[in-house]
Amino acid sequence: MNRAKPTTCIFLLCALLAGISSAYEYDDDLRPCEEDKCFVAIHSDVPRCWIQGDNQNIDYMKPMDGGFHRIPNACRRSNIFGGDGYLVAYPSTGGVVLLRNPLAVDLQYLGLPNTHDTARSPDEDDDLATRMVQLGAQWCPNWDIYFRHSSRVHDGIFYDYHFPSKVDVAFPTTGGAWVANFTRDALRYRYEDKVCQSWLPHEPDLWGVRMRYALTMNDKSEMMKDLGGTFYTSVDEVPGLAKTVHEAVSLFEPFKERLNNMEDDGYRGRFCANYEDEDKDTANEKPEKPRWGLGLLFNELR
Repeated sequence: MNRAKPTTCIFLLCALLAGISSAYEYDDDLRPCEEDKCFVAIHSDVPRCWIQGDNQNIDYMKPMDGGFHRIPNACRRSNIFGGDGYLVAYPSTGGVVLLRNPLAVDLQYLGLPNTHDTARSPDEDDDLATRMVQLGAQWCPNWDIYFRHSSRVHDGIFYDYHFPSKVDVAFPTTGGAWVANFTRDALRYRYEDKVCQSWLPHEPDLWGVRMRYALTMNDKSEMMKDLGGTFYTSVDEVPGLAKTVHEAVSLFEPFKERLNNMEDDGYRGRFCANYEDEDKDTANEKPEKPRWGLGLLFNELR
């Protein structure tokens, strides 16, 4: 049996370390976040962060820790055409309002071009954030919370009512609003126990395809009607849909404790389990499904 010489092993080890080191070096187009004027605060020291062109890249190194993301840097409003598809606003209340892959008709409603990304004007953030939440955009306290939990949902960790649902809204010219509310969880075909099934429906198979071709809010409304959306004669009648950023902040409040609970591996295993087979002490820890906002309507149907 041939054995590698010590000098050969040392050489290979040095080459490996050099390769790893070079992978973390920045070239002329990559700048450490803290050295860039367009740096967006993530509120975490865990991920690596660097600016590349108009994007800010965040890498938590592990999917369960937060995964990898590309968001618009602080000088840009969106990276729909050259990043992960975010439209963002930073309201004066704090936090971030975001839409992921907004439709062309939604951009039109917001007064934004649907052909290219735009620069950010901080003095317009409050107005844009208000109009975004009226379209169902999510408010989150900071990017770190969103990254850590959305990454786990994307990777198949079952969150159910612990993570804000996906809300779609259309405003027909005749008045009122069409609304649809979907879970962000992946389909769970292999789970027969209803305890482990999402309490909100999933998007219909053709939802994304049909919405992509809506040219006007009337088109979007008609498609939502065909695919099972709910019509409200007035926006004020829509439960759980924020009309202002302050309302969006209040709607997120119940999720703070739920998301914090989901950091506990034991809790994640308990809330999706057959409680009838557990002892009374464990069964008492079963969380109540939320009864607020749009979720109330779907919860009552279960």
